Amino acid sequence: MSTRDLQVRMCELAVSSGGDARVLRATLGSCVGIGLLWRARGTYGLAHCLLPQPVGHSRYAVPGAQLGNGAKYVIDALPALISMMGAQSAPDGEIEAVLAGGANMMQHRTTLHEPIGDLNVRMAQQVLAGAGVRVVHMDVGGECGRQLTIDSEQPHYAVRRFSRPT
Repeated sequence: MSTRDLQVRMCELAVSSGGDARVLRATLGSCVGIGLLWRARGTYGLAHCLLPQPVGHSRYAVPGAQLGNGAKYVIDALPALISMMGAQSAPDGEIEAVLAGGANMMQHRTTLHEPIGDLNVRMAQQVLAGAGVRVVHMDVGGECGRQLTIDSEQPHYAVRRFSRPT
């Protein structure tokens, strides 16, 4: 990993653009990585989300109504990342998304009887669709971990899969 590399850890957001070109990386299991690509401006962002939404949060609330928790919750990550990228007024369709992660890394289930990875992916898809952001690549689910890499200098993104240790 070079000094240009930035590991985006759990519950973190990162943005890279212009002279600050970096390689953003997130290593994901059941967490979901949301990569935003604003190619027209050369600005890229990555959120490493732990959970879909806070406990007790209504499924029918307006996604992203608050910017409270950075990337801990999928529902907060997209508006926070768009704000960090300065993309609040980006023309429709100009920002694209890449989704990775959301694996079933553990055999336990949530109180909703669904793997947390599935819930994370579903919430990410809902929030992105609600914001009018098109998903151009998705590598999610299953039982393998993934590393989402966004190289803002090239520009290029990649998803690498790796197996769960036995």
